[in-house]
Parts: sequence; C-alpha cells; structure tokens
Amino acid sequence: MVDATINMVVKRLAPIIEKRVRDEVNLVLNSTNEAASLASKLKRIQQLLEASERKGVTDPQVKAWLEKIEDVAYEMDDVLDEWEMKKHEHETEGSKDVSDFWEKVSSFIQSLCLCFQDVIERRRIALKIKELNGRLESIAKKNDDEFKFLPNLSEEIDRESQHFKRVLATSFVDRSTVKGRDDDQNILVSKLLSESEKGNGIQIISIVGTGGLGKTTLAQLVFNDIRVKKHFEQSIWICVSNPFNEIRIAKAILESLNQTSPNLTEFQTLLQCIETTVSGKRFLLVLDDVWEHDEHKWKPLKICLSKGAPESRILVTTRNRSVAKMMGTVNNHLLRPLSDSECFAVLSQIAFEEKRENHNTLEPIGRKIAKKCNGLPLAAKTLGSLLQFKDTVQEWNNVLNSEIWQLEVAEVDIFPHLYLSYNELRPAVKRCFSYCAILPKDSKIKVDALIRMWMAQGFLSGESAANMELKGREYVKDLATRSFFQGITVGDLTGQVLSCKMHDIIHDFAHFLTKSELFSVDITDDKGITAKEASCPNARHLDWKDSRMASSPVLICSVEKLRSFLCENYLPPHVLSTLKCVRLLNLSHCGLRELSPEMGNLIHLRYLDLSYNHIREFPRTLCGLYYLQTLNLLGCVDLSTLPEEINKLINLRHLLVSVFSDAIYFHQGLEKLTGLRTLKYFKAGRGRNNLGCLKNLNQLEGELVIFVDNLNEESDAVEAQDAALKNKNSLVTLHLHFTGGVRMDVMEALQPPPNLLKLKLEGYVGIEFHRWITMSLNNLKVVEIYRCSSLPPLGNLQFLERLYIGNMQNMNYLGREFLGITGDGRAIAFPKLKRLDIFACEEWTEWEDIREEEEDDVSIMPCLRKLRVSLCPNLKALPHRLLSRTPLAELYIKNSHLIIEQYNSRGGDEFLSPTCQVIVD
Repeated sequence: MVDATINMVVKRLAPIIEKRVRDEVNLVLNSTNEAASLASKLKRIQQLLEASERKGVTDPQVKAWLEKIEDVAYEMDDVLDEWEMKKHEHETEGSKDVSDFWEKVSSFIQSLCLCFQDVIERRRIALKIKELNGRLESIAKKNDDEFKFLPNLSEEIDRESQHFKRVLATSFVDRSTVKGRDDDQNILVSKLLSESEKGNGIQIISIVGTGGLGKTTLAQLVFNDIRVKKHFEQSIWICVSNPFNEIRIAKAILESLNQTSPNLTEFQTLLQCIETTVSGKRFLLVLDDVWEHDEHKWKPLKICLSKGAPESRILVTTRNRSVAKMMGTVNNHLLRPLSDSECFAVLSQIAFEEKRENHNTLEPIGRKIAKKCNGLPLAAKTLGSLLQFKDTVQEWNNVLNSEIWQLEVAEVDIFPHLYLSYNELRPAVKRCFSYCAILPKDSKIKVDALIRMWMAQGFLSGESAANMELKGREYVKDLATRSFFQGITVGDLTGQVLSCKMHDIIHDFAHFLTKSELFSVDITDDKGITAKEASCPNARHLDWKDSRMASSPVLICSVEKLRSFLCENYLPPHVLSTLKCVRLLNLSHCGLRELSPEMGNLIHLRYLDLSYNHIREFPRTLCGLYYLQTLNLLGCVDLSTLPEEINKLINLRHLLVSVFSDAIYFHQGLEKLTGLRTLKYFKAGRGRNNLGCLKNLNQLEGELVIFVDNLNEESDAVEAQDAALKNKNSLVTLHLHFTGGVRMDVMEALQPPPNLLKLKLEGYVGIEFHRWITMSLNNLKVVEIYRCSSLPPLGNLQFLERLYIGNMQNMNYLGREFLGITGDGRAIAFPKLKRLDIFACEEWTEWEDIREEEEDDVSIMPCLRKLRVSLCPNLKALPHRLLSRTPLAELYIKNSHLIIEQYNSRGGDEFLSPTCQVIVD
C-alpha cells in the first residue's frame, strides 16, 4: 500500500514543480525547490516499493521502515492540501470586483491584514515541506549513505518472494478427497463430448473462479474421467502459470504428444511439429492457470492447434474472465462455491482423520467453522489441517471465534494463493481493493458510493480529475473480472456495474493487507473496548460501531491521523475537533439533530455522509469545505433549504438530497458548481429555484428528476432555455414531473440530450407534446408516461424496448397516431419494442387494430414479448390482428373485465401463439 500512497503524492507534486506553475503562483518562498527534492526522493523509493508490493514483505524492520516512509507521504499529502487551498484563497481574493469607494477602502485594509496572515501561512507551509524533506532524507540514509538500506530491502524481497510462488499442478488427483464437484464434472464432460457446430473450429471451454475455489481440481477430475479418456485420442495437461512462456508451452505440448522431449529451440519449428502431430486427431488440451492477457502470445499456438479434428477441445482454467475472453472461449463455466455441508465434508475429512473420543462434541463447532469458509475448499482444507492438531473444545472455539485474517495458518496456506491475483493489479487498483476492508462483511456494495469513497482518499486522482468516476468504474470492472468482486448486478440501460459483493475470504484478505492501518471496532455490550482493540496507533481508517455509547476512539488510536472515520449509532463527543486529517466522514444514522460548526475546520474533508439524521439546518461554515466532493443528505427529511453559500463548494461532484426534503430547493448560485455529477432531484419554480440554476451543470450524469411547477410565464421559457438540458450529454434518465400549467415554449426549451436512454413524463396537461420527443431522442430505450393528457407518436422511436403508460384519465381511444403511422406505404412501428404495460386508464374503451388490407404493408411491434393490461375496466377488446403478428410470449390481464370476458369466450386461439403464456387475474 505504501507504493500507491507515494504514487498519489508524486502525482500531486508534479504540477507544483513545473516552472509555469511556480511562476504563476509563488505562494511559498523556496518551497518548490524543497518539493522537487522531496518528489525526487519519493520517486526513487517508489521504484523499489513497486517490487515490495509485488513480492510481499514480512520482516518487521523492513515493514517499520516502509511505515515511516508512508507517514511522510501522508503528511506531504496534507501539506499539499493546505498549499492548494491557500492558492485558491489567494486567487479568489484577487478576483473580487469592488466598485463602491468605501468598499474599496475596506477591501484594501482587509487585504493588508490578509497579506500579513498570508506571509505567516506561507512560512509555515514552507517549513513543513522542509521538515518532511529532512525526515525522508533521514529515513533513506539509514546506514549513513543515502539509500544504502535499499539493497538490503531488495534481498529481503527476493527471500519473501519464494513464499508466493505458484506450485505447478499436474493432472493427478485423489478423487476421494474432492467433495461437491460431481455436478460440475458432469456438466463439463457433457460440454467436452458434445458435437461441434460446423465451421466453428475447435471449441475452447474455460473454468473461471477466484483463487482457492478448486478450478484446477475440477479440471483434474474432468481430465481423468473415463468418458473423456475414451473419447479423445490424446490428452495433454499443461500448467501454464505466469509468465506465459510460449516456447516452454510448445515444448511441453510436443513432449506430451510424442512422449519424448523435443530437441528444438525455435518457436516456428515447434509450432510446425505440433501442427503435424495433431493434424486430424481428436485431442483434449488442458491449459491450467492461465494469466496472460496478450492475445498475440496465444494466437500462434491457437492457429497450429486448429489443425486438429473439429471434435478436439481446449479446457482452460483462469481467475480472470477477460483472459477467458482473450483465449476465444465459447463457453465459460463459472465455478460456484461449495455449500456449507460440502465445506464441512472437506474440513472434517482432515480434522477427524483420526478417530476422536469427543467427536460428537467437536462436530457442531466444526460445522460453524465450515461456514466461515464461505464455500472456499482451500479454506476448508486449511482449517481442517489446523484443527487436526487441536483436541479440546476450547481450542476449536478459539478458531471459531477468530477472524480468518488473524490466523497464522491463513497467512501461510490461503493468502499466498490470493496474493498471486493481487500482484497482477496496478498499484492504484491494489489500494482501492485493500480499502474495501472497511466495508461490512457480506454486504451489498453500491459501486457509485464505493467509487466516491476511493475518490475521497485520492486513489483515483491523476492527470485528469474530470475522469475520476470513469477511472473508478474501470477499476471495479478490473476487480470483477479477476473475481475479487462477485455477485455483480449490472444496469439494464448502461451495462455498468451497479452493485457487487466480496467473498468473505477475499474480505479477510483485504483486511490482512491493511491490518496495520484499518480497524473496525464494534462495541455491542457493556464491556467496552477489548484488549485486541486497545492499541492501533497507526490507524488511518476507523469503522466505529458503539451501540452502547461506552467508549471513544481517542482511547485506542491517534485520531488526528485518521483519514476515514465511519461512525454508526453514536458519535462520541469532542471527536470531530480532533479529526485533523480526515478525508471521509460517515455519520449516517447517528441520530444527529444539529451539526457542529467545528466541522467547517475539517479542511481535508472530501466525503461527508450525514444521511438519515434529524438535522434541521446546514451550517454555513460547512460551505467552506473547499475539497468536498460528496455530500450525502439522503433521508434528512427535516432539513430546511441549503444556504446560499453552497455555491462555494466548487469541487462538489455529488450532491445527494431526499425528495421529501426542502433541501432540494436551491438558491441562485447553484450554476457555479460546474463539476456536479449527481443531482437527482430539482424543484423548478419561480424565485430561488429557477430552472436557470441548472445552466452550467453540463457534467450531470445518471438520473435527473425535475419537478416543474406552474411555468406559464414568458420569463419561464427564458429560464428553461438557460437550463440547457440538451447539453447534459451524460444523463441517462430524465424524469419531468409537472404539477401545474406549462407553456409550449417552456416544453420546447426542456428538450433532453440526444443520448438519453430513459424518459419519464408525468402530469403534463398540454394539448400536445413537443416534437423533440420523437424527432431528437433517437436512442431512447425506455419511456414512461403517466397522468398526461395525450400520447405522442412513440412508434417512431427506433430503439424503444419498454413502454409504460398509466393513469391516463382522458385517454379513451388508442389509434394510428400513437403508432406514428400517418400515410400509405410500407411502415414499421415500434420496431424494437419488447414490453408494453398499460394500466389504470379507466376511460379507455378502444384500441384500434390494423386493417386486413394493411397486413402486408404495416409491421407493428415485431419484437413484442410481453403485454400487460391492468385496471382498464372499459377496454372492449385487444387488437387481435395486430397481436397475432407479434412473437408474444406473455399476456397479463388484470381487473379489466370486458377483455377477460371476451377472451374467455373466444379462448384466445384466434390470435395468440400456442406458446404464449396467458395470465388472467
């Protein structure tokens, strides 16, 4: 983790060292030279630290040395915060426009006073940078000569690296020791023996899963299956591992095919020999433990192997789905975790290898321990081996009550397997992963919130701050493809990861990596803090749960060093004033009724979560939090409007407010928050909440809900035009909720961006919709229209997949205009529509069907799979001719008795496919 921390600081130092910045803002005399010297040392150390992160270091002296370097890096990061904030204040003061004479006099006097204060601040920052430079130099000169200590560290790294090397697996397996893989084995054997489709060539099947899940074991079972041995003429087992050595792999394939070691060295010659040997033969090639992403290294081997018979198969095991994709996999087998009972079978087979007198007493404890394995067979084997030499109930209970990451056996037998995957990550992604240890175990991780937490710690900072969220999503995807994240939920519109989970063992591994700086304290009884929690002086991140209000973090750690403080249930008094370095402050559900003005002194704060508290007022002092990126006020329903000074939060990117709170009323000045990405709710009216407040917020992304109230004046059209919704190209969903009259020119000005994927309109009572709904929004996939006076011709939307219509009190007829068919000739309406829901339209009586003579010229809803009609009691009939031409798979009718009667009398045979499921309620 030290490497990622130093990397973050070096990136922040870079622009300060550049001459153009030095000339532009000379805030601190001689500080840039000191900063350059500091950056140079940090860069030199960073090169070695990359190796230390990769190999893993356990020597206490070396680790202590690394922690000292990290301390300096953290402190330098804090100083850089102060530096940049002073720079901003200096520029802000210089840009003020003062016109009145006495204001000028007052401003001059004030500037003079600030000048003296500024000199003092400059000197303080300069001295701090100089002091940090000296400390780093002292650390580096551990044995008199600068960096003489580093070669010793290199030797230490080389020694430690042996601990994490991958053991090369063979095809041999003891079947009796494997539990719970019969179904997986049969599925894979079936895939290997199935016939190939003509022209597809040799099929590649991949077993994908996290380290320790049993991918190699399953491949061994399949390789040795009697059905497989009979089917293939030759079977080849190659342990690939890392790095991917093409020549070694080619030699191993030839050696296995010919049962003799080839005396060849040229890759080309080896490939020719392989091609000749496998030509026309039905073979099985197992490539175990593949890590390589580079297709160019694999492609030559793949081409020469393609000369084998079409029934040949290649079976790959890998931890990374992107590797499986690169290999050309046609079928991924995502390996599932074992059940608790299967884990216990693995554990007990080892733990109870010798008969014990107290077997019946120990078995219930063993079953509970097996649950801690969370389906990971490697963990079950490791804990079984540990329990094998423990005889008493107390010893077994000690294992049960210990966290996996605290057990020495985990460090020796489990974590090295995970370290192999961890070492493949970039330093910044490593830091992001290990920080996930602060999240609750077995919790659903909301990806957007996680990315904001990473941002607050500076893990996503770099050359372009504008793309931090995009970089965060890239890191999430990287961790997911390597199986660090599981249980992925993906948005149906964007394909982006919305949520995920971490396997308990993976979480334990992250905790192991951060055990010196990340602590979780959970006080759920009257005992207070346990001895285990009594000392964590180097804590940087603290998760504090104190439902008994029994203690305070100041008793166990240097609170002033904390960069993350997550508090639940109870906020100990006087803690806020001591959080000098905190970047992330989560006070959600703490029962707060008021906020201390002291929070405005937390100058490094970037993430502030005050959600689900009873606060009524947002202190103006908090508007001075220059670095604040995320402000979460969800569930703060008692909160009054936010202060005008909110526009000072120029680095704010995510403002989350409750729809039920007056905080969604904003004063003028919101348009100054040009970096804002998240603003889900906005109430538009006259006065303090003009639509023009959205003027410059063109970075908004995700969903935006605008409540539009009585905008029927000419000035309202100007405000709507200023809002420039059509320029907010990162929006995915727009919801326009009308609660009063709206002029047509206001509606015209509310034109959404052309890339919009989902549009929801509610309460619009205009005579007609503006043409932008069908002329400009060509990418819409989902449309919802509720409580409106009419329907636009939505059939023209070429990519619309789902349409929801409801509570249309004035709709009594649904005709050709809705389909967008206006004249003669060939026409296609709703070409991509898959689902149509119409509900609560009580006045609706008729749905116009297509005419018989139009059947050959008109195509309507050719992709419709699901139709749901409910609470439409006066609808007389469904358009049978229209529906008979759709591939309808489900028809759902509820509380629409006229249709139900007609349908029951006709049996539905006249227009429905026999495979269509009909649900009548």
